[in-house]
Amino acid sequence: MRQFVQFSLDEQKPIEIIYLSKKGVISQRKILVKQFVNKQVIAYCFKRHQIRSFTLEQILSARRLFSKIA
Repeated sequence: MRQFVQFSLDEQKPIEIIYLSKKGVISQRKILVKQFVNKQVIAYCFKRHQIRSFTLEQILSARRLFSKIA
């Protein structure tokens, strides 16, 4: 997961994650990483339309998003 988070931070491109909340709820999110410090990911969440904090260990999967070619 770390490489996808770092990619989003370095390239300022969104990634898609599957996240397990502390309450045990799984969600799919599109995020744009703003900071990555001590296993804490600070990112803009497109689902909630605000800056959110994610714990790296609770990111179950991540992938790059690719633009559609017209």
